[in-house]
Amino acid sequence: ARIAYEQIATVVFSHPPIGTIGLTEPQARATFGDGAITTKKAKFGSMGYAFNSEEGKVKTALKLVLCGPEERVIGLHCIGPASDEMLQGFAVAVRMGATRRDFEASVAIHPTIAEEFVTFGGWGQQMTFEGKKTPQLPPYLDIDTAAAIVTRSSRQWLLLGVAFVAGAA
Repeated sequence: ARIAYEQIATVVFSHPPIGTIGLTEPQARATFGDGAITTKKAKFGSMGYAFNSEEGKVKTALKLVLCGPEERVIGLHCIGPASDEMLQGFAVAVRMGATRRDFEASVAIHPTIAEEFVTFGGWGQQMTFEGKKTPQLPPYLDIDTAAAIVTRSSRQWLLLGVAFVAGAA
């Protein structure tokens, strides 16, 4: 077995804290090629600073590094308040091969900084070739995905039933 060091969540407990997991954008481009990589970036002001003057609002910078047409999340990086606390949950998702679509199928916890990772512009929408945004179903509602789940579930129930009957005989 090999340890995938690039998939170990890393946090720098500084002020502001920094959190990272996966590949950086340059690493991803070197590994997969420029055409396969897209990024989503945002700066988000926490509700904790809502009553501060504009220059007194502390923002968190967030970045997703996405690979391929399915936009698999291969890098997730943040700097700012709560970056250290929220990283562990996202690390699990990145290690499991989550896509941007998986992230956006999550209901955001509002108002939090972490919600920005699951609502990057166009939440629940996809861009068409014509440049229009159209609604996008969550992965678990896709016909192909749902059929695979039902088939797998049916097969498991069938095997369970056969095992039960065999055990009763």
